[in-house]
Amino acid sequence: MIAVLGDSMEPTLRDGDEILVDQGQRGLRDGIHVVRVDGTLLVKRVETGRPGVVALRSDNPAYGVIECRPEDVAVVGRVVWKGGRI
Repeated sequence: MIAVLGDSMEPTLRDGDEILVDQGQRGLRDGIHVVRVDGTLLVKRVETGRPGVVALRSDNPAYGVIECRPEDVAVVGRVVWKGGRI
């Protein structure tokens, strides 16, 4: 279990929510993942639709898209469950 910090993935994931990450799913594919970029762990919606580009998107529109080369993104795992306050 990992605690979500910040509001970049709201309304899907809120600050303080707990997420379960399947570390067996490390392939770079679309979905919500925990990824490591430049030594920093991020929870983002991964989009792989453009050749040579991985887009890391926040669900909160106040945050911009981070575009990376596939080799610069290490997938820690896919988010498969969340729990948090009502």
